[in-house]
Amino acid sequence: MLNKYYLPVFEKEEGITAFFSTRAGSSPQSPYYNKKVLEELALENCQLIWPKQVHGAHVEVIKGKAEHNEPIRIPETDGLVTNQPNILLTTVHADCLAVFFYDKNKKAIGLVHAGWRGTVQGIGVNAVRTMEEEYGCKPEDIIAFVSPGISQCCFETGPEVYEQFLEKWDWIDEFSEKRGEKYFLDLKGINKRQLLESGVKSIQVSDYCTCCNLELFCSYRGEHGIKCRLGAGICLKK
Repeated sequence: MLNKYYLPVFEKEEGITAFFSTRAGSSPQSPYYNKKVLEELALENCQLIWPKQVHGAHVEVIKGKAEHNEPIRIPETDGLVTNQPNILLTTVHADCLAVFFYDKNKKAIGLVHAGWRGTVQGIGVNAVRTMEEEYGCKPEDIIAFVSPGISQCCFETGPEVYEQFLEKWDWIDEFSEKRGEKYFLDLKGINKRQLLESGVKSIQVSDYCTCCNLELFCSYRGEHGIKCRLGAGICLKK
């Protein structure tokens, strides 16, 4: 169910709290979080990990909490994984996708910022592989959720972007539609296909398009540049 401030993620899973914020839960700063979101989810005392997103495919392993409780800035990073409780992994968004990961058997989590550049580089697959290597996760035990974000109806791009996808993913035409000289790409479908190929079997995908639902979400394209960002977060409970 959509809360005023956030969309719950993995709501039925025990041992975890995860969310994707709405416009009401957005903020002009990073780490953006509207305190009402964190307080409502009892996350205000968690160690907040805050990546400096660069639209890349690097996934950072978070191994423990700092002595203080100030947000920790991780440079040049668009993905995070951990198996430590009370560490809140975060990313910020304004059309790009958040992809969440949870393995309840190994008690490990992950979160990535997947714009088109991260998607073409397979950042979601990188997160799965990192969870395998670091925590012994099996892809078939990992559940994933692809957040609200710009959908195929609104993600118009030129041939130069389409060609980058085609160079790496020979099935890209299944998730693209050409209209004149432009291509409309289904980033959600592409991420799901990549994860399926990596062995993940349980994948939920949000139907919400951020660009089509400006009353609910912030959208860089829909608002022609914005000051606020939506937030994604995931945390293992102790």
